[in-house]
Amino acid sequence: MRLPVYHVKGPLMTARPATALAAGAFCAGAATLISSVLIVVFWAAPARAFGHWYEAPKAIAIMCLFTFIPAGAFGFICGVLGRSYLLVRMHSVAFGIRLLVEAAFVGILLASLFPLLHALMGWGPKGEWLKWKGFVFSATVGCLTALLYAAIFRNSLRREKSLS
Repeated sequence: MRLPVYHVKGPLMTARPATALAAGAFCAGAATLISSVLIVVFWAAPARAFGHWYEAPKAIAIMCLFTFIPAGAFGFICGVLGRSYLLVRMHSVAFGIRLLVEAAFVGILLASLFPLLHALMGWGPKGEWLKWKGFVFSATVGCLTALLYAAIFRNSLRREKSLS
C-alpha cells in the first residue's frame, strides 16, 4: 500500500505525513530509552542504587516509565522537526558522513532546548536542568537519537529524495 503524496510549494517537494509521524514515534522511543540508559549508567550505578549489575535492565525499564512523558513528548516533536529539516536539505545532502553530521547537529540543537522546556513546565527540581549538566545530557541524548535515526532510516530518506 502506497502512502498518499501531497504536493507542497517550496523546498519540500513532497510531504508524507505518515513518515513524519513515524520519525516522531521512533525518536520518542529512542529518546526515552537512551535517556533511561544514560541515567542508570551515569547516576544510578555510581550511587549504588542497585546491588548487582544484572539488576540494571530492570532499573532501565523502571526509568523508562519516568522518562517517557518528558523525553518521549519532546523526542516526538524533535523527530518530526528533524525529519522535516532533512527532507528540506535532501538536495544537497549526500547519504554518507555528511548526513550523519547534519543529523547530529540538528539533534544537538533541538535537544538543547529541552532544559528550557523542562524548566518552563516545572518538571523535576527547580534550576537543576538549567545548569551545564542538563544541557550536556540533553545534547547527548539528542545527538545519539539523531545519529541512530539517520543510520537506520537512511534508505527511507534516499527513497524520499528520489520521489521528489
